[in-house]
Amino acid sequence: MPGSAGTSWRRLPIAAAVTLAAITSLVGVPRHAASGGPSAGAAVVLGGAGHRAGVGSGPGTGVGSAAGTGTRAVATYTAVVSPTGASGCGRPPEPGPTSHDGPGGDVAQTLAVGGVTRTYRLAVPDRYARREPTPLILLFHGSGSNAIQTSLYTQLPREGAKAGYLVATPDAIDGQWDLSTPTGHTADLSYVGALVASLSHRYCVDPHRVYAAGISLGSEFAAILGCRASSGIAAVGLVAAEFLLRPCHGPLPVIAFHGTSDPIVPYRSGGTGQFLPGVPSPGVLQNLTAWAGLDRCRTGPAVRRLSTMVVRRTWSGCRHGSGVVLYSVLGGGHTWPGSPVTLSAGTFGRTTEQISATALMLAFFDHHRLVG
Repeated sequence: MPGSAGTSWRRLPIAAAVTLAAITSLVGVPRHAASGGPSAGAAVVLGGAGHRAGVGSGPGTGVGSAAGTGTRAVATYTAVVSPTGASGCGRPPEPGPTSHDGPGGDVAQTLAVGGVTRTYRLAVPDRYARREPTPLILLFHGSGSNAIQTSLYTQLPREGAKAGYLVATPDAIDGQWDLSTPTGHTADLSYVGALVASLSHRYCVDPHRVYAAGISLGSEFAAILGCRASSGIAAVGLVAAEFLLRPCHGPLPVIAFHGTSDPIVPYRSGGTGQFLPGVPSPGVLQNLTAWAGLDRCRTGPAVRRLSTMVVRRTWSGCRHGSGVVLYSVLGGGHTWPGSPVTLSAGTFGRTTEQISATALMLAFFDHHRLVG
């Protein structure tokens, strides 16, 4: 049982510890930051105040290598948080549009935070206007992976920039995001805060339209970030992990994707996976019902079969125009729907081409913003 005597967070592989944090949160066991080395079974993929409102509208994947892919020299910035909250609106963008830079349409950047140089990739839209507030997406990779792999695997930086978004894809240290409760304090949370501040100083970032997305470990990190009242996240896009860790500042619009045959983070309630062998976990429907409860959704889920592999569940009537949507991929695995890169089905399960998680996330983000 999670949190039982003899269980050591430090001895657990990272994939196990990540999900154990979520499970123990749900069952009321004291929570701690997870840490440890990558698990062999999941080394690639697993491894603000205000109200959100609708506005009516891994190593080994073969998809990338060093974070330096791209044609420009890497620029290093030092994180400086201005007490006046200085905006980058009006400043010439540096770098400028990135659509022609590398296969991911983004460029490598670095940021010095607390004496440590951190790396990330940045996509800047061709139509970026320096005096026009521009939405920002933060994209987080899975355990053992990195920014360039995730950029190529999801194509969210390239497609997001086409849709007018800035997209930043940070690298975790040694490929592992350090998780905590939403009210916790970690070096990774500090890094992301500094990254948003740096980008907001250099670009005309719309403070009401900052979003977080990720896959597996990165998905859970995005969920934690979204739950922090100080983060100012308007909505989250979650793939292959969607545990709600409390306390969570809501409402928070959520769009989620999960394969029913995921071998790593199981879909079925009480199922077991490679993340924590032999230990039952909350199921995906239970997780999304918890998100709908956080958002105080009055109706749902409305269920619609979209294709042979995809079922959509929608919770509506949610507080402040929020919303919760789940795309269940029938027979799908621990993968990003619609990815142009097909991972090993024997290791990760099937990847559907019947929907695009990237396109659906962008459409969802278009309809939600932070207000208040």
